[in-house]
Amino acid sequence: AAACRLAILLSLRGSLVAAAAEAAACPAEGPCTAAASLGAEDASLLQVHDAHSRDTDTRRGSFKCKNKPLPLIWDNDANYDDILAGLYLAASPEFDWKAITVEATGMGTPSGGVPNMAAVAAMLGKGDVPVAYGHPEALSPIATMPLQWRIELDGFIERMYNASILEMTQDSISVLTAPQLILKVLKESKCPVVVITTGPVTNLAVALETDPSAAKNIKAVFMMGSAYGVPGTNNVYDWQMEFNGVRGSCAEVAPQTYTGLSAPLVGKYGHDLIRKGCRGLNMSESADTEWNVFLDVKAWWMTYKFLSKSPAKVYVLAANATLDMDIHLQEFVDGAAEMENSLLATFVVELAKSFLNAGECKWWDAQTAVMSLDALLGRGDGVCAGWAHSKRTSVGLVWRSELAPGEKLPYGQIKDDPDGDSPLIDYCLLGDAPQMRSEYWRAIKTIK
Repeated sequence: AAACRLAILLSLRGSLVAAAAEAAACPAEGPCTAAASLGAEDASLLQVHDAHSRDTDTRRGSFKCKNKPLPLIWDNDANYDDILAGLYLAASPEFDWKAITVEATGMGTPSGGVPNMAAVAAMLGKGDVPVAYGHPEALSPIATMPLQWRIELDGFIERMYNASILEMTQDSISVLTAPQLILKVLKESKCPVVVITTGPVTNLAVALETDPSAAKNIKAVFMMGSAYGVPGTNNVYDWQMEFNGVRGSCAEVAPQTYTGLSAPLVGKYGHDLIRKGCRGLNMSESADTEWNVFLDVKAWWMTYKFLSKSPAKVYVLAANATLDMDIHLQEFVDGAAEMENSLLATFVVELAKSFLNAGECKWWDAQTAVMSLDALLGRGDGVCAGWAHSKRTSVGLVWRSELAPGEKLPYGQIKDDPDGDSPLIDYCLLGDAPQMRSEYWRAIKTIK
């Protein structure tokens, strides 16, 4: 009779076809005649079954995942603003860090980015989080960030070593590549994972290309990039295509990326074999993109395609939302004065000084980090004062070196496309600078 009762309970929940068949074989009379006769023992059986179902379901808000920190993969390119984002994420108990993956093709150098982020993570009490080297090349290589900036970034970290603010460490560096580590976390996590990407997204694209099914265990993805939604917010400029008077930072052919260490190729009759600007275009006038997208357009295109088949909610911080998010040294001095950790206070001030010397300097990735918690915790608009919700978009892959007057380069554009192979994305288009500063300093001043 007890077995028969359990069969009916399972059948009522639609749990097992076999259980339903067994229930149908019960005698017409007796303790398992109908659901209406369920007693206290039956209710207990039902509760145990329900609890087991919730405990083994990792996609529908499982019982064991509620009220627990959210598993986090943070993919970044080891820039100053990535480090600022890391401070905020470390100050947020809502996250359970599972992996730090570093893009090889962003701002951090391929050799320095990973140990730099390992040292920063250790300073923030995250020294046990694995840090992985990124996929060695963009999937659509076209340009590099200015080499001078990349070298200066490594120099900043070395100065922090020399000042005993950071300690050199490689204990947390993973033998897995970044895409491998991303897949490992997604496959092994019993709870849906939050992914924050503050770089070119090459690592995530390669991971999902290797195993698209892993996207099923992503809860939400937060991306920093694109010039979506507002004309004139391109931030890839022509002056960034020339280093030390030497043209050619934008590659004519993918492997042939020049960095200013030697003169450009010159052909017969004195003609340069490297066209001015980027493949002959003045990017300041013609581009309609943003650096994280431009560094690997194919990776963004692929990531959108893979996430379109995922239950993950996707948010993108567009360039326009960062326009009023300038970094000011005085606010860092003032913020550091309220921090409990004196070494960290010195670190953030020195970081701001170096960041300000590197050209354009905004909150970018730190704003993405704050945006992520605003969305996950339902804190209203937060650092995003204006949204374009549930937009299906496409990523432009076509390059054109000859454009009509006023025409924009389609390469790296992200535009509305009802037929686009992408998820429905929420784009943050307007920022709230006072809210950003208030929330950021509130959080990081508590880091011990």
